[in-house]
Amino acid sequence: MSQSSIALDKSRRSGAAELGSRWARNIALAAAVGAAYFLVAQVTIFGIAFQPDKTAMFWPAAGISSGILIVLGPRRRWPVVAGVFAAEAAATVQNWQISWLTAAISMCDPVEALTVAWLVAHYFGGTDFTLDRARNVFGLLFAAAIGTFLPSLGVAVAKRLLLGPSIEVLPIWQHWFGGDFIGIVIVAPFVIGFFDALRHPPSRREYVEGAVALLSLAIVTSIIVALPRENWRVLLPVAWPFPILLWLAGRSRPVFAAAGAFLVSGIIVWTATFGIGHFGEISPLGDRVLEAQTAILFLAVSAYVLAALFAERRKSEALLARSNSLLQRERDNKLLNFDAITASIAHEIRQPLAAISLNADTALEVLETKPPDLQAVKKLLTEVVEDGHRTGSIVNGIRSLFQKADGELHPVDLNQIALDVLQSLHVELRDHGVTARTELAPDLPLISGNKNQLHQAIFNLAHNAVEAMNTGTDRARVLRLTTARRNSNAIVVSVQDSGPGIDPTILDGMFEVFVTNKANGMGLGLAICREIVERHGGKLSASSDGKSGALFEFTLPVESRADEVVTHV
Repeated sequence: MSQSSIALDKSRRSGAAELGSRWARNIALAAAVGAAYFLVAQVTIFGIAFQPDKTAMFWPAAGISSGILIVLGPRRRWPVVAGVFAAEAAATVQNWQISWLTAAISMCDPVEALTVAWLVAHYFGGTDFTLDRARNVFGLLFAAAIGTFLPSLGVAVAKRLLLGPSIEVLPIWQHWFGGDFIGIVIVAPFVIGFFDALRHPPSRREYVEGAVALLSLAIVTSIIVALPRENWRVLLPVAWPFPILLWLAGRSRPVFAAAGAFLVSGIIVWTATFGIGHFGEISPLGDRVLEAQTAILFLAVSAYVLAALFAERRKSEALLARSNSLLQRERDNKLLNFDAITASIAHEIRQPLAAISLNADTALEVLETKPPDLQAVKKLLTEVVEDGHRTGSIVNGIRSLFQKADGELHPVDLNQIALDVLQSLHVELRDHGVTARTELAPDLPLISGNKNQLHQAIFNLAHNAVEAMNTGTDRARVLRLTTARRNSNAIVVSVQDSGPGIDPTILDGMFEVFVTNKANGMGLGLAICREIVERHGGKLSASSDGKSGALFEFTLPVESRADEVVTHV
């Protein structure tokens, strides 16, 4: 067999295995949904009050199917529909021995759930639908009413056609619509909230407080509905549990309010079914069912709306707190930027000002000699003028460094800048006994950049190297300043000293703002160097073994991107 045939055979087997796995998952989902639906339907059939036409006043199975379809979304639609259809058929055939009527009812319930889920997904969100907004609460109520309307009418018409003219369509439709609508309104939010809590688990405080509130709600509701009718009107049994539902809505996620509404509804339905307490004393049965449905609907809708409003408020508070935090951070950044500008200017002009002061004092001393050496005075004053111009260039460079956009860019010769830096440092090099050695690559291409800023970056690195070698050791003090080509599109500038080196463990943090290992350092020189290099599209790095000097080098692209980089310092 050829290689292509073997590959095709493997592909077919893999596709068949994937298809088989998908079918297995769908069948398992259909079985799980069908089992849950059938179990709830069986509990309802044996434990809930029915109208004379065998219509339940509360059909929670409708909420199970609708809630699961809303949560799982359209990708799992048909397995859920198949499970609901099979479970509804198995549950219905026990009450109606007519196969056509069983088929009609079994078809109407999946259509009802599909309609509700489609309306919710289309108008109010997909599988991430939650009841944390008032809009979503009213959307679910709207979808439940629309989705239940036609299937209920279809069941009523089917009963009329199959059971004869003695069946009245309108009462059956009203009873079926009321039972399914209440079932969706009560159970579907609980299913939606349950799956949302699985995806985003509540805090421990919410679990504890929610459990205490639910227990309190069950006790209060049981006491209230067990009271004789003559002592209470219908408003009081509904109003007394309301403060606890308000507690749940205000202090917990919407799922706890949905659980509370479900719990209260279950107690009301159970007492009305078995003729216990307030709702159990109402006659006839139709009035009892109508009053119980009214109380359930009032409590449920109120709890959901309150929970959504409180959830929206908590989200608004969180957004407001985050906005305040961002504003405070922006304010701190502006203050830090201002401090950095001030400190940078003080840091950078200190050396040229010191040079100006030294040269001026020396010039005065030379003028006092007899006869004065005018050539020496002229040289010193020339250096004073140069240092004065350099001070102005430093201030302008720092000013442009902290602006949002760079100034005008020009072709820059890095070799010439390196020579200018050594010329600016010649007095400092002489005073510290440092020998400068240069290795400048010939025919180095020009780059587009800010000459003052690049001069400042190289000057800072060279000045730091001179200070690093200002120790009492017998080691020769050598400053190496080199430029070289890297590939065809980059230039490397290196500054190396022969000092004691830098601890390798602190190299990574040396370029951060206000970080320094000098006793009188401000922690801005290297940070400014990095900022200048990065704004020209390059990268600055440092290396040292902690014993024999340190090497600082930065790489700049021949095509500079200085106008594309935003300042970070």
